[in-house]
Amino acid sequence: MRKNNGKVFLIGAGPGDPGLITVKGKRLLESCDVVVYDALVNELLVTRLPQNIKRIFAGKRGGIPSPSQRSINELIVRETRGGKNVARLKGGDVLVFGRGSEEMEYLIARGIPYEVVPGITSAIAAPSYAGIPITHRGISRSFAVVTGHLHAGESIDSLELPQADTIVFLMAMANLSELVKKLLAAGKFTKKTPAALIRNGTRPDQETITGTLGTICALKEKNNITPPVAFIVGETVRFAKVLSWYRRLPLAGIRVAVLRTNEQSEELTDALTERGATVVPCPIIRIVPRKREIKRITLRFLRPFTMVLLTSPNGAGLFMESLMTNGGDARALAGKKVYALGTGTAAVLLKSGIRVDALPEHFVAEGVLELLPADLSGETILIPRASVAREVLPETLRKRGASVTVLPVYDTVKNDTGSYTFSDGDYVLFTSSSTVDYFYDDPIRRSLSIVPVCIGPITANTLRRYYRKKAAIADNATIPELIQALEMEVRRRKRSGSRR
Repeated sequence: MRKNNGKVFLIGAGPGDPGLITVKGKRLLESCDVVVYDALVNELLVTRLPQNIKRIFAGKRGGIPSPSQRSINELIVRETRGGKNVARLKGGDVLVFGRGSEEMEYLIARGIPYEVVPGITSAIAAPSYAGIPITHRGISRSFAVVTGHLHAGESIDSLELPQADTIVFLMAMANLSELVKKLLAAGKFTKKTPAALIRNGTRPDQETITGTLGTICALKEKNNITPPVAFIVGETVRFAKVLSWYRRLPLAGIRVAVLRTNEQSEELTDALTERGATVVPCPIIRIVPRKREIKRITLRFLRPFTMVLLTSPNGAGLFMESLMTNGGDARALAGKKVYALGTGTAAVLLKSGIRVDALPEHFVAEGVLELLPADLSGETILIPRASVAREVLPETLRKRGASVTVLPVYDTVKNDTGSYTFSDGDYVLFTSSSTVDYFYDDPIRRSLSIVPVCIGPITANTLRRYYRKKAAIADNATIPELIQALEMEVRRRKRSGSRR
């Protein structure tokens, strides 16, 4: 028996700032089975989705080979078969130059139910972030939004200009000079009329150039302004000088690639975004639990151990989750010494009601060893950890007389990164040796001139096998110190005049 088709939710993602998606849009996005998203959608909205949601990139960009609208329509319908719900995620608003209505017509013709969730259009958000009100009492009583994009063979003469006090053009960079001539010829505006170009509106690297209709084309060339850009014309552009509020943050203008797993990257990406970085989420690794090993974590199994050493947030999370699944809880660790290698690992344990006995000063195996006595005779120690890890900790503990059981509770494996791109000048944050190895196993990535930043000395040692120059290294393996190392490297490069 054939199953009914699913439902399509056409969702406006907003103009770039991931926080500008609507509450309803975010809720539906996180509950759908499939997400089909466009090029202007902030990647953070997609990478943070639950792992069970299928993600399909269907971006269309001018001058770059892109899927046709027909193929996208067919893809959306195909994915609804079998009762799947599909989120069609589009930059800005679904029905403002997003071809959403064409997709709706296609769905209607094929009997596919759909719902539209409006989004914030860049036509309003970009000027707002630049301090440009598109209406103002006594100055601008009306505004219009116009596409500056022309079809192949279409003449600028076919474009009708609206009678509005403020006009916002989207997709206008290719035809800017022709649009300016047409505006001046229409007579409502003059060469002295204020005009602005806003690139990457609402994103951390937003750039605003203000001038007049007489100077804006030259300013575009001088500042090398490239799409996506909103072009605003009207007297309210003058307010940009006094109302501009979106300040340039410490990391504005740089791209930072985050290679951590999706589950671990939220704290890091949030902190980077707050400082103005353009974050490129690229989960190059994936954590795969070892089912056989985690089934062993029971009350009976834990009883003989006098000490438990947790060396990573992943290991700590799987350990406590498995203990609960297998019928135990935090009481199973009563009377045992518990040590964590780092504040992140300790925080995971604390969520389960476990307060560690001590934290090392340096978040490496050697730091834990400094906390423990030289004679560990009589101690029975459990180390739940990754299947591949440094052996210095268990080997040294055994030399001190302890009985040590290493329980590999997960594997760190390479993730598919086919849809993620890197560029020369990108800052790449390496948060483990595995992220280094998997990044450099690609010949294209090996050829790039990136700026590496390592979370600690162990990761930096791995990086030296591939990268011969001096790299920025966090003093300790924590997110705050990793970001501090990044900011110091950015400042150093700005002072020296290095690229990016």
